[in-house]
Amino acid sequence: MHYTQLTTEKKAQIDILLEQGLSMRKTANVLRISHSTISRYKAGIYKKRKINLEKKYDIFLRYLYSHYDRKTCSIEICIYKFMKQYLNINCPTVKQVYNWINNGKIELTKNNLCYKKHKSNKSNMMSHTKWNFDNKTVLPISLRPKYINKRDELGHLEIDSILGKRNEYQSIISIVDRCSRKVWLIKAEYKNEYYIDKLIYNFILKNEILVRSITVDNGLEFQALGLTAKKLGVKLYKCDPYCSFQRGTNERTNALVRRFIPKGSSMKYISQIYLDNICFDINCMPRKMFDYKCSFDVQLKYN
Repeated sequence: MHYTQLTTEKKAQIDILLEQGLSMRKTANVLRISHSTISRYKAGIYKKRKINLEKKYDIFLRYLYSHYDRKTCSIEICIYKFMKQYLNINCPTVKQVYNWINNGKIELTKNNLCYKKHKSNKSNMMSHTKWNFDNKTVLPISLRPKYINKRDELGHLEIDSILGKRNEYQSIISIVDRCSRKVWLIKAEYKNEYYIDKLIYNFILKNEILVRSITVDNGLEFQALGLTAKKLGVKLYKCDPYCSFQRGTNERTNALVRRFIPKGSSMKYISQIYLDNICFDINCMPRKMFDYKCSFDVQLKYN
């Protein structure tokens, strides 16, 4: 078998082309030599080339480690802010950073991530033959006007409850605006439906929250919420059982709240002041869907 002996000049040319990022096969085509010749040369001269992340992305990684916050500043937000602050510095893509985390190449781990994605189950839709359509205040979500789905109008709210430890009476009521994603949290001492109804009604009046419609699930604590809807002169839409995706905004917001109050935490000693601070932090978070503006900015836009 005949092997081509590389000259010093040829070796230098190979080194230059490989450093420029060309593959071995493209380098072989340019220099008109065998790919296997370059492969043997590379095996003898180089170890497998690995990108030194700490060297190439040193500034970005230091920025990421100092600014990343699993509660309020996600990977996407860090990259967005870094690109605005450092215009000519190497910056990876969001996908690259998540690949580094999944492969254990940087200090952040999967446990540090803000949330995990779950597949939604969109089956088991409920037929509404049992609904009493004579009650024009409380209606099934299938009768909710389609324009509400456009999210171009403030005042269409989704309401849900966030539970703590088992056998605890205390819970948190979360209210979120479908358009601006602005969130309000209320500390509830009991789960009685009439207590919850009065609590939400008084909170809406006290905080002057604009209400054009309300969407809730079939939780027992919201059975009397039609009274609030009637007092406010709006419609209350109830989701199908086991279809949390019909309140996707609410579920996503609850996941943000869980960054501050993990599952299994006791709600007994959580104060309303603490919940107000959480709301402020979430409402100040830059959102990718809003071109990295926050909920307050969106609210001002539509006011």
